[in-house]
Amino acid sequence: MKKVPFKSICFVLLFVIISLLAVIPINSVEANKSHAWMQQVSDEKRIVEMSIPGTHDSGATHSIFDVAGKCQDMGIKEQLNIGVRFFDIRLQLVNDKFEVVHSFVKQNLMFSSVIADMGNYIRNNPSEFLLVSIKKEESDVNSTLGFEETLKNEIKNYEDVISYDTSLPDKLKDARGKIYFLSRYDLSFGIKAYSNWQDDTTFETDKLYVQDNYCIENFEIKKQDILDTIEYSKTNKNKLVLNFTSCYLDNAFPPTYAGAIGKDINLWLKEYYKQELGCLGIMVMDFISYDLSKSIYERNY
Repeated sequence: MKKVPFKSICFVLLFVIISLLAVIPINSVEANKSHAWMQQVSDEKRIVEMSIPGTHDSGATHSIFDVAGKCQDMGIKEQLNIGVRFFDIRLQLVNDKFEVVHSFVKQNLMFSSVIADMGNYIRNNPSEFLLVSIKKEESDVNSTLGFEETLKNEIKNYEDVISYDTSLPDKLKDARGKIYFLSRYDLSFGIKAYSNWQDDTTFETDKLYVQDNYCIENFEIKKQDILDTIEYSKTNKNKLVLNFTSCYLDNAFPPTYAGAIGKDINLWLKEYYKQELGCLGIMVMDFISYDLSKSIYERNY
């Protein structure tokens, strides 16, 4: 039998490896690595002047018939790894435990798993901080405990990295290594965003500027909302800016939900970020990807 030269074997193996890598999506590769980008940002950087990747309905990876309910392709752990630092978590209290939901669509995800991923990530990456929006999405089911009591029970194992403050520090150096909450429920801790939160509009509170126009007539209107909020973030020095890029078209038939419009917005944003300079604030996105996240957080260097 004729022997195959060793160099030929090596060449074939190298070709196979390169071919396999070529078909693995970049997001899948990067989601398995921790991009602790805040370690490269100055301690003196003011948080209100930072550009931060965020996700809308962060735990919503499931949908009804692949139409309604899904807002993300990646789970919480993967989002953390690619650099997401703002999370929008919607909860329902069921049997004295929190389930993650998007409206009535259950996401097969427990909040205990979410806070474990976040807590362990910050313990392993103390250069970073997280801001987690907490909202009661649906009515309680078969529960005797209250919302805040349940929340405290579920975060108690991570109190070394939990902040009970009602505001963010001014500078990054004082926020590192902590998880902060944005309270869209009447909690005794976290940044207050309960009684003053307005639906489907742009509004201000004493600490926040929020663009969350999600029921729109056409793509161009939403693009302008996003651009106007970015312009605000460039000049604002006192408020945290939340710029929700998520939306759906209210006049489409069949209904156009997050999956249809969100990915079109992301394609536009990907090109826009190449030319746009300056502070973006917190960009709260559907279907975040590694390249989009990176194009946001690298502005802080």
